[in-house]
Amino acid sequence: MITGKHYLILVFLFLSCSQGYHYKYWFFPYYEDHKIDTTDREGFAILDRYFAKDKNHIYYKENRLADIDPKSFRILNHTYFSDKKSVYYISTRTELKTNSPKAWIIIIPLDLKVWTEDKLALVPLEDSDPETFQILKNREIDTAYGTDERRLYYEGTKLEEVDKDSIRVLDSNFYDIIKTEKSIYYKGEKIQDADPGTFLLYDNYAKDKKRCYYFNTLTVHAFSCNAKDFKPLIYPNPLDSKISMDSDYAKDDASVFWQGTKIKQADAKSFTLDLEKTDCLYPGMCGKDKNFSYESGQTNNK
Repeated sequence: MITGKHYLILVFLFLSCSQGYHYKYWFFPYYEDHKIDTTDREGFAILDRYFAKDKNHIYYKENRLADIDPKSFRILNHTYFSDKKSVYYISTRTELKTNSPKAWIIIIPLDLKVWTEDKLALVPLEDSDPETFQILKNREIDTAYGTDERRLYYEGTKLEEVDKDSIRVLDSNFYDIIKTEKSIYYKGEKIQDADPGTFLLYDNYAKDKKRCYYFNTLTVHAFSCNAKDFKPLIYPNPLDSKISMDSDYAKDDASVFWQGTKIKQADAKSFTLDLEKTDCLYPGMCGKDKNFSYESGQTNNK
């Protein structure tokens, strides 16, 4: 299994091997292995790993962008930029191509060719104000959300009209969750019927006055609970016992939950994490009550 830490290491290694923009033979501009067809080679300037410009055009990776004003161009991060007209969201999607669409279904032909192509998507943000637009941050790290004085955006899509001062990025180790006066958003999707006024985020779990929520990297699962007494079970960080970490177990006064699913046979009053069990993958995986022991929410007879 690739952990978040290992994933970051792999990304770092990939980026460290990537050249981005550079020059060959001192004056021919390239992005990776793609020569840039600039209209003004002497005025060509590398701005960062992904962006470059000459007096007439802006370039993103190996692509020349149409209708972007170089004089007012401003980089916001590697996916957002602006000029005097608008704010833009830009991304590339890698697609797998083959010269034989049926190759994987019937038989692989001898002349089979497989390659990848990058598709560029450039989205002007609807009604955006370039002068006031900002990227929202979670613990000083850029999120995919942005805002101007009166609007909230996610990956180039306008989510709602809202006063910028009412927007909050909820503190989390893992997820970018946004609260406004009207809504809670996760991955650009509004969590239906969530109550912003009482919404409380732990880490994987959250609650409001009506129900509880469990977050994973793909989606959010809403479930019934006694919100007043609901809380996730915590365990000490193995690297620093002074820091507590939320487990995937939680409980209220009547029920125990694993990743937001009720464990029917668990006794809420006696249920605790089993921190003495040494064969668990991590301390927050195992629990126990007066009747059973549990691993990943599943029971094992004592």
